[in-house]
Amino acid sequence: MMTMLAILLMITPAVASAKNVSIQTVYDTITQGEADWYCKYISSSSFSVYLVWNDPSNSLTLTIYSPNGDVYGPYHDADDGRIDGKITLKVEDAEHGTWFFKVYGEDVSGVQIYTLTIT
Repeated sequence: MMTMLAILLMITPAVASAKNVSIQTVYDTITQGEADWYCKYISSSSFSVYLVWNDPSNSLTLTIYSPNGDVYGPYHDADDGRIDGKITLKVEDAEHGTWFFKVYGEDVSGVQIYTLTIT
């Protein structure tokens, strides 16, 4: 219980500024060390998340937070065995409620354009 509380306290300021994703795809930019937060209400038992950027030499990460505070990730481009500027995830047995998604510019040269799709 203490671990869960610590996680929730760490994300609270960023969660307050999370952009609500009411459409399936968001187009945005990110720089080195920047974190962009998004939230989406999920009402189905599974969903997919796609983070795509055009320069695989830049490194972005994706971390997902469930409605009850479980943390998934951070996921990296190379986690699937390929460095191709894509992170693709399928979440099964998803609880209903508001999920939070953090895109982080781990190693970015200049400004990186990306898309985040949640279906």
